[in-house]
Amino acid sequence: MAFQKGKIAFGIKRYFELLGIYARMDLASLMRDGKFTALVILSDIVSNISSVSGVFLLAWKFGGIGGMDRFEVLFMLAYGNIVMGFLNMIGGCNAIFPSRIIGRGQWEHMFIMPLPYGVQLTVGIFPFTGSSSFLSGVGILWVAVCHMEMALPWWWLFMLILQLLISMVIVTAFSYLFSSLAFYAPVQCEEIASTVVYSMEHTRSFPLTGMPVYIRYPLLTIFPAGLMAWFPTMILLGKTAAFETFYPAVFAVMISLTAGYFFRKGFRYYVKKGINRYVAGGHRS
Repeated sequence: MAFQKGKIAFGIKRYFELLGIYARMDLASLMRDGKFTALVILSDIVSNISSVSGVFLLAWKFGGIGGMDRFEVLFMLAYGNIVMGFLNMIGGCNAIFPSRIIGRGQWEHMFIMPLPYGVQLTVGIFPFTGSSSFLSGVGILWVAVCHMEMALPWWWLFMLILQLLISMVIVTAFSYLFSSLAFYAPVQCEEIASTVVYSMEHTRSFPLTGMPVYIRYPLLTIFPAGLMAWFPTMILLGKTAAFETFYPAVFAVMISLTAGYFFRKGFRYYVKKGINRYVAGGHRS
């Protein structure tokens, strides 16, 4: 028992050490050519703002969309940017796209590393160079909140942070759920995680308030793009029933448990069968 506790403590300690190492590497990359990197980040921020401007301009022209006024729509768009922006910062390389690691045969490389898988998945964090979407989302959110007429209670900020975390858990769990297919079909499913996540990202920008139920409900259950921005926004704006406030958290727990079950099941299959993506010369087929 003492050995197991020591192993867990070592894994946690090493996890944060690796986070610091990758953060310093990312900062070094930023400072190596500060002018070029600043231009890249600025252009990314402009691009991220432009990506939400279409829906916001429609809301501005018509005074709102689906029962949400202009700045409530802007809040929803900013919320979605923060969710994906933060996920890109902490796992934009491969951590939130595990099907890439599995499909490319890199999961087998992790077998021989003397660290838990969760620690090894810290690779690829970009807290500085990958912050453009997050920063633009925070800026847009601030503008939206400043123009909304509702009075915000003292605990509202904590509720916002909690809903953001829940949305990130849902996106990550959904990615890992579909990535479990890569254990069975590594070549065909190598990019299934990125396809699923990017599809959710592109769908999150549309308010679902005025949508018919046969469109809205699937986007809150089967393909939960509505839980990336729209439904949490409705909760934060006080436009849902009291019992609906807990739905994202309950869904996050259920999808996480489901993803964990199928991912472990696929992993056990993978351990028995392995992957055959390398030819004799060591190149990936």
